[in-house]
Amino acid sequence: MHLYSASQRLMVMICLVAFLCAFTSGVISPDPKRPICCKEDTLTFEKPSIKITKCYIFPAKGKCAAAVVFTDENKLYCIDPKATWLQRRINNLKKRGVICEDYTKS
Repeated sequence: MHLYSASQRLMVMICLVAFLCAFTSGVISPDPKRPICCKEDTLTFEKPSIKITKCYIFPAKGKCAAAVVFTDENKLYCIDPKATWLQRRINNLKKRGVICEDYTKS
């Protein structure tokens, strides 16, 4: 099939862009085959002041630092596992029904 008109080519390009955007969106995947990777320079000791919706615990692996990852609706936070307030926050999350998925035991 040959595309003869500019409008047909434009429509194909729009469809391709939409398709690519669907697969490269900022959706966070806790898939162990493609885990979240926190670099050493992205770790923080600061408490996020937002409502945490998910929590993951990752071990150090390759270029990825050991981290506890909190997520809200739009963002992910790489927390240094040595943060003094962290265990208390994890316990509070558990009381609210947000269980940290621990990938260090896999």
